[in-house]
Amino acid sequence: MIFDFFFLKFYNGILKSSIPETPRFGASFFFGLFINFNIFIVSALFSKLDILPFIYFNRIMAGIATIIIAAIVFIIYKKSRIEAIKLKFAEDKFKPKKKVWNIMFILYLVFTIVAFFALAFYKPGYLP
Repeated sequence: MIFDFFFLKFYNGILKSSIPETPRFGASFFFGLFINFNIFIVSALFSKLDILPFIYFNRIMAGIATIIIAAIVFIIYKKSRIEAIKLKFAEDKFKPKKKVWNIMFILYLVFTIVAFFALAFYKPGYLP
């Protein structure tokens, strides 16, 4: 349910942007990119703590992972599913929770970006 809401926020954001022609593709790409950032952050943190090896061993691997995740998101969120999600979150029973969900979405974006930069300052330069 939270993934549906986050995807819908990206989808609505693309609709309001300067490229509203391809909202499903753009939302899939940005949602996949943020999921990939989260995987990158967790992998780098575990690597810096010497728990697990770093899974992105070169830039090509990170790009391929982003494309694969975005493709999976694109396949999962078909037009019919997007319409069902829009209806689900437009219902009156969701209206009181909308502010909380919007705050969760903003916190997710901020946490992802801050964690990405904060990780660089934990054992700087060390990535086995």
